[in-house]
Amino acid sequence: MDNLEFLFKPKSIAVVGASRYKEKVGNVVFRNLLSTFNGKLYPINPKAEDVEGVKAYKSVKDIPDNIDLGIITVPREVVPQVMEEFVEKGVKASIIITAGFREVGEEKLEYEVINIARKGGIRVLGPNTFGIITPEFNATFTYTDVKRGNIGLVVQSGGLGVYMLNWAQKFRVGISYMISLGNQADVKEYEVIDYLSRDAETRAIFVYLEGVSDGTSFLETLPDAVRRKPVVFLKGGTTSQGASAAKTHTGSLAGSFEVFKAAVKTVGGILIDNLHDMLNLAKILMYSEPISNEILVITNSGGHGVLVSDEIERNGLKMIEIPEWMKRELGKILPPTSIPKNPLDLTGDANRERYYNALKIVNSLNCTKLVIVQALPMVSCTDIARTISNFKGKGVIGITMGLDEDMALKILESTGIPAYTFPEDAVRAIRYYTSRPLPRKKIRTVQPIESAMELIKEKKSLKDYEAMKLMEIYGIKTPKWGTALSEDEAQQIADNIGYPVVMKISPDEPLHKTELKGVVVNVEKEDVKKVYAQLSKITKRVMIQQQLSGLEVYVGGLKDPVFGHVVLVGSGGIYVEVLRNVAYALSPVYEDEAQELLVESKIHDMLTARKRGYDENSLIRTIVSISRMIVDLNIKEMDINPVFVNEYGAFATDVRIVIS
Repeated sequence: MDNLEFLFKPKSIAVVGASRYKEKVGNVVFRNLLSTFNGKLYPINPKAEDVEGVKAYKSVKDIPDNIDLGIITVPREVVPQVMEEFVEKGVKASIIITAGFREVGEEKLEYEVINIARKGGIRVLGPNTFGIITPEFNATFTYTDVKRGNIGLVVQSGGLGVYMLNWAQKFRVGISYMISLGNQADVKEYEVIDYLSRDAETRAIFVYLEGVSDGTSFLETLPDAVRRKPVVFLKGGTTSQGASAAKTHTGSLAGSFEVFKAAVKTVGGILIDNLHDMLNLAKILMYSEPISNEILVITNSGGHGVLVSDEIERNGLKMIEIPEWMKRELGKILPPTSIPKNPLDLTGDANRERYYNALKIVNSLNCTKLVIVQALPMVSCTDIARTISNFKGKGVIGITMGLDEDMALKILESTGIPAYTFPEDAVRAIRYYTSRPLPRKKIRTVQPIESAMELIKEKKSLKDYEAMKLMEIYGIKTPKWGTALSEDEAQQIADNIGYPVVMKISPDEPLHKTELKGVVVNVEKEDVKKVYAQLSKITKRVMIQQQLSGLEVYVGGLKDPVFGHVVLVGSGGIYVEVLRNVAYALSPVYEDEAQELLVESKIHDMLTARKRGYDENSLIRTIVSISRMIVDLNIKEMDINPVFVNEYGAFATDVRIVIS
C-alpha cells in the first residue's frame, strides 16, 4: 500500500502534457482537475506560458513545491524521461494515461518505465489507463458529470469505464471512485480493491476484469476486503476459443472462467453475468434496506404476482408464509374476492390506502417485501411510491410499472429504497445479494508423503498402476487390482480377485482407454485369457480389477496458471464431457466445501436418490485427499474417472496423472 494515499488523496498534482488544445487528452484531464481538485495543480508544457489560465512549467523539476501525484499524457517515447524527472523531483505516485506499451507488444518499454519508477519508490497506475475519479477530483479524459455516491468502480477497460460512468449517470447511481487499471504494470487490481474496502466513502465495489494479475495475492488479499464490504465481479473473456483436448478430461473441461468463478467464490465475492445485473445489484447495495432471501410479494396485479413467484422459485429464493393472525388482519382490508396469501393480491381496484394498510399489517415480517404496482385509473405509480417511502428500513423494494414509473423510481431512490420497473430484475438482484459465499483463505502448506515423492520422482506422467499405488498411499480406496504381462498371469490375478472382473489396457502414457476400446467388463473365469489376448494387441500390459457397481463420479485436479491447484467434481464415466455438470473449488478443499461441490454438481442428489445408502462421506474424504495431494506433489493434471461410489465407500478405478 506504499504511496497509494498519494495516488488517491494527493495534495498536489502535476499534469505532464497539459495541452492548450481542448481536443487533446492532456487538456481534458487538466480541465477536469481544474474544476474538481482543491489542491495545488501544475500544468507541464514546455511550449506554453500557461494552460487554461494557469502558469505552465517546462518540467516537473521547475516546480518550486513538492508534488504528490504526476499524471503523464505525453507520447510513449517520452515517458521514460518524464519518469526519470519524477524520480529526481521526489514525486510519490504517477498515473500513466499514455497508451502503446505492453498491450501492443512494447513490453520492454513498459518494463523500463516501471523500473525507473521503482528506483524512486513511485507507485504507478497504468500505463494505458483512462484515469481515476475520487471524491476529491476527476483525473480522466471524460466529459461525463459524475454523481457523487458510495459505489466504487474498478475497471480493466478504459472504454468500459467510460460506458459505466455514462450508465451510472443515466440511472442515477452515485460513484465514490472510478479507477481504470490499464496494464497493471505496477498497481494491481487486488491492491485497489483492498484500498477501496477500507474507504469510508465506498459502500460496495464493482470490478470489471479481463484477467487477474497475481492469483496468489488475489486469494490472500480479497477475503479481508470482502469482509469489509461487498465486492462484485464482472468477467470479460469468459469463453475458450480453440481449446484442445488434453491427456486428461481436466484439460478440456477446465476453462479459465470456471477457475475464476471458483476463485471469486473462495474470496466471498459476487460474480454477475452482465452489466444489466450490475445495475440491478447496485440499486440494492447503494442503500441500507435490509434484504433477505425470504420474500413477500404485494401486488395489484394477479398475473404479475404469478410471474414473480415463478421467478423467485427459479432463483432459489423462498416465498414466506404469512402468519394466521396476519391473514385475519389482512382479510379486514381486502375485498371478498381476494384471499390473504403470498403473493398478496390487493386486486385491481387497490388504492393508496389499501397499499398503506397492507404494508402496515405486514410491517413486522422479517423478510423482503416486493411491492409491485401496475398503474391503473384508480392508482398511480407515484402514489404507491410515496406510500412505500413510509416503510423505509423494513426490507421494502418497489416495482413500478406504468406511464409514470420513471417519476416513481425517482421518488423511491430519493428516499433510499431500491426500485425497479421489472420484478424479474429485482429478484435476480436479491438472489445475487443473499447468496454471497463466506470468504475463505486457502492455506497451501506442502506436506508430501515421502513414498509418494519417490514414486513420482523425475516423471512427467504416471503409468496407471503407479497412479493406483499413489491413491493407496494417500488413503484413497481402490478396488482389488493387479497388472499382467501374460495370459497365465492375468488368469492368476483374476482368480485371486474373484469374478466378474474388469480388464483394461495399461499404457505407459495417460490415455482415454474407452476411446481405444481398451476396457472389457463382466469378464468371467473362462474368458480371461481370450480377453487378455485381445487387449494385449493394444498394450502388452493389462490391468485386472474387481468389478464394482454404484454411481460413477468424476474427480479431477489441475494446476491453473493464475490461481494454482483446483479440484473438479462431476458425473463420471463416458458422459463427463457431455453432461459437463462439473463444479470447481480451489485447493485445499475442506469437507464442507466438498459437500458444496457435490450439491452444485448434482452428485449429492444422485447419491441420495431412492435411499440407496451410498457412502457420500467416503467420496467427500476422497475429494479432500485429492485436493491436498495435487498441492503436495505439484500435479499439473489428473482425473479419476470413474470413482465408483456405493454402500461400501468411494473407489478410484481409473486414474490418469500428468506431473507438473
